[in-house]
Amino acid sequence: MADIFISFVHEQKQVAEAVKLFLLQKLETKSDIFLASDMWAIYAGEDWLKRIKEELESAKVVLLMLSEEAVSRPWVNFEAGAAWLANKVIIPVCFAGLGVEGLPKPYSNFQGLSLEDDYGPYYLVTSIYHHLSPMTLAPPPFLQEIPKLPSFVRRLGKTTPRDHSGPAARCSRRSLLRLVLD
Repeated sequence: MADIFISFVHEQKQVAEAVKLFLLQKLETKSDIFLASDMWAIYAGEDWLKRIKEELESAKVVLLMLSEEAVSRPWVNFEAGAAWLANKVIIPVCFAGLGVEGLPKPYSNFQGLSLEDDYGPYYLVTSIYHHLSPMTLAPPPFLQEIPKLPSFVRRLGKTTPRDHSGPAARCSRRSLLRLVLD
């Protein structure tokens, strides 16, 4: 079971996948990350709702991928409520034009971050690291690499559910990894 659970709306799965790949690269732990869109996280024949519940129960940190569209969607609200009732660490991760200052209640009660801010990706990594390994030092800054994820997220955020012609729609898993790591 994963230590980190990423909640997202289906139409924005490319951003969630990019964040997962980014965290796997940057976190200096052996923590696993659950993403329901990853076909290797839920196998054919499994009860996917039961699996999501089990992963939420075992996770220590829940990342809520929040855009203006996502905060109004029932599924993200459902997973956020489950995480809150289970006393999980909840980190609102804003993108696609939604900033921390624009978070509605109850999301605004939690310290959040924006992937589009220069410090956002580093703050995400150090916050997760703190919650998973509270008695150890956070990883050193990777300031020279910070612009990579925000610029990628800004490009992906331009694709809306009704417009599947943007960069997110054309990203294969391999090209997504190349975009995040390059």
